[in-house]
Parts: sequence; structure tokens; C-alpha cells
Amino acid sequence: MAENRPSKKEENPLFEPFTQLMNNMNRLFSERPDKNFLQNMDDFFFHTKPFGGFVVELKENDKEYIVQAQLPGTKKEQINIEILPQYITITVNHQESITKEDTENTIIQKKESWRQSSRTIPFSKPIDQGNVKAVHEDGVLTVTIPKRKGRKVNIG
Repeated sequence: MAENRPSKKEENPLFEPFTQLMNNMNRLFSERPDKNFLQNMDDFFFHTKPFGGFVVELKENDKEYIVQAQLPGTKKEQINIEILPQYITITVNHQESITKEDTENTIIQKKESWRQSSRTIPFSKPIDQGNVKAVHEDGVLTVTIPKRKGRKVNIG
């Protein structure tokens, strides 16, 4: 006598999406990624503001790193730069206070907001912390960071 058994799909309809997810995960780790995948990831985090930060561009030559941060509408008093041996952190503090008064100078509404944006830029080599220079012009912060030179070893 033949039994009428339901197929695996019919037995557990919730199992199918999980199987698809697992197959996709396996394919992600077993197949070679697109040649531009990693570059696209770098571009996303260096040139966009995914978490409400600001745009930062890093350039490098033999002697120094040049970091440019797009900070339109920001005053230099709102900018803080922290320098450490192999990275810098740029922090911008925005504070806004709006007060509405009536004709008798009685405050009827007061609104204050505070927002902080920060970006940390790592470097591949140690930097010369004592000679970092920063300039803020036309909404662009340019930080020039000299690379520290290592000691050369003669091979005998």
C-alpha cells in the first residue's frame, strides 16, 4: 500500500526560507567576490556618510598623509583633532539654541540641540605627531600629517 506522505516542503514550510539563506551564505563564502567588491566597500566608508558623519578623503605621498574633511557651515572652534601614533580622530560638535519670545520678552519656547560627529582615520605607518598642521578654509579642513622615518639598517 502506498502512503501519501507530504514532501519536505509541505512538512515544514518555514524550512524553505532558512534553506535559501544558508545556500546564499555558503555561496558568499565559497565563490570568489567581484573584483570591485572590496574597493566599493572602501569607497562607501571613506566617501559617504553612512552614520551621519562627514565626508573624509585620505591622500598619501612619500613624505606625508593629507586628510581633507568636508565640513560646510562648521566653525573652527567646533572642530577637535586628536592625534595618536597611527591614526587621527576628527570630532565636530554642533550646538544650536533657539528661543522664541513674545512681545513682552517672555520666553514661550526654547529648543536646544547638540550633535557630535566623529571620524577616525588610520594610517599604515607611524606619523610624526609633533609636526601635524591643520587649516580650515571654505568649509574644508585639511590636515597634513608627516610620516615618521624609520632608521635604515645597513646590511653587511
